[in-house]
Amino acid sequence: MKKHGTQNNTQRYKCHCCNKTFTFQHKINPADIWFDYSQGKQTYKELAIKYNYHVALNRLREKGYIIQSITCDGHRGLLRDLFDIPTQMYHFHLVAMVVRKLRKKHKLVAGKELKILVKTLKESTKNNFYRHLHLWYLTYQDYLNERSDKCNEKGYFPYKHKGLRGALSSLKYDEKYLFTFEKHPELNIEKTTNRLEGLLSELKRKLNNHNGLNKKRKIMFIKDFLNKKSC
Repeated sequence: MKKHGTQNNTQRYKCHCCNKTFTFQHKINPADIWFDYSQGKQTYKELAIKYNYHVALNRLREKGYIIQSITCDGHRGLLRDLFDIPTQMYHFHLVAMVVRKLRKKHKLVAGKELKILVKTLKESTKNNFYRHLHLWYLTYQDYLNERSDKCNEKGYFPYKHKGLRGALSSLKYDEKYLFTFEKHPELNIEKTTNRLEGLLSELKRKLNNHNGLNKKRKIMFIKDFLNKKSC
């Protein structure tokens, strides 16, 4: 990030990563972001709207933090915009997303086999998983391409098995984010956020024992807690 001229006597900045320009009209405090996430129970989507995650990441860099990698649940806008940082998609999120697109009790063999296959994602390598997925596709390619006998209001004959095709599309679309940890073994990228969620659960339990703390003291408590965990 560097300075990028002024507008209405306000300094503007340009991000090298996304080529977007912006101003720091209200400087972001990383501690406030962490407080809203851990105590305010805001999701990253809500935080992105509130703080603009591009600005938030740049503020962390200004503080001297080195962002080696990111593990997230696969929001496509976030994955697309963080192209300069190795980004790992949370495996459990994709498994849940694919299973939702399939029926709970799929009567046909194609759906049952895909559901079994996608549940092996967490233990598979990229080559092994997508080799089996390709074999599955070749087996049921004709079935997946079946179309309805009746045209819709636009005059098209829609595919019959939308759920199955949607599940396959998700697996293909997110391929480059599912096995980032294999590309960068030196970074020890987490495939899940389980360890972070366990840390936050412990932090929340301890904060619940001190409900009388004001916001300033809660932030001090959180900093002390994280400093001890990082030692």
